[in-house]
Amino acid sequence: MNPYALILAADLPNPDAVARLIEKVAPAIDGIKIGMTTVLQAGLGFIKGVTEAVPGKPILLDLKVADIGHRKGSGWEGTNAKIVGSLKDAGITHVTVHGFPGPVSLSEAVAAAHEIGIRVLALPLMSHAGADLFFSQRLNRSDLAARAVEAGIDMSPAALEDVLLVRDGIIALGEAIGVDGYIGPATNPTALGGIRSMTNKAVWCPGFGRQDRLGRDLAAQLQDWVRIVGSESAAIVGSLIFESPDPLAQAVKIRETRDRVLASLLSS
Repeated sequence: MNPYALILAADLPNPDAVARLIEKVAPAIDGIKIGMTTVLQAGLGFIKGVTEAVPGKPILLDLKVADIGHRKGSGWEGTNAKIVGSLKDAGITHVTVHGFPGPVSLSEAVAAAHEIGIRVLALPLMSHAGADLFFSQRLNRSDLAARAVEAGIDMSPAALEDVLLVRDGIIALGEAIGVDGYIGPATNPTALGGIRSMTNKAVWCPGFGRQDRLGRDLAAQLQDWVRIVGSESAAIVGSLIFESPDPLAQAVKIRETRDRVLASLLSS
């Protein structure tokens, strides 16, 4: 994936509209995020058409997998393994997985995804208003360590040093289990900085545009994103593009704004 990537969140109400949007903006974006609604309506076969429209670019399936993990002998046979295993040969490169169901659930999802060559992005926090209510509750480190041991995960004391909140615990688990990156809210620079302080892995950031609650324009949002997260990142942009009368021109404008922000910050 390109550094400082621009990912289209194709969150439109029906698959035909999604397909038309992707065809229009494909030249201007670095990857695609496909939502669960599209797959439920059109099936996984829809993804193969997306791969043809954006050859070689990452395709994130935003399933937010959060179900049962169960190990039997040396293998996994819980619901997460079934969900993720069904994605084999679908053409996606990344899938989102929740960490809050605990070590066994996350471990199974990661193992199942890696077995079929799909990368996992875990969610330590979300971008909508009120997400802090649960993700930012305090977490007992001893409980986390004990549950990790029960799941066969080795978490050193050093890995737990920065764990204060649930979202920190999800990142610590993700690092120990081997997730490939995280979803971090562009709407919350403080939380985004906390995520980056705990990992060097990729952080993909939704929440640009109308979701921002800090009164920033797009350039200011992109500046905070570049400054905090760095090159191992992606900006996930949806409504700013697909609600525009000319989505391709808007995507090009966003990309140009990103490039100006990059040039300004990297030259200073």
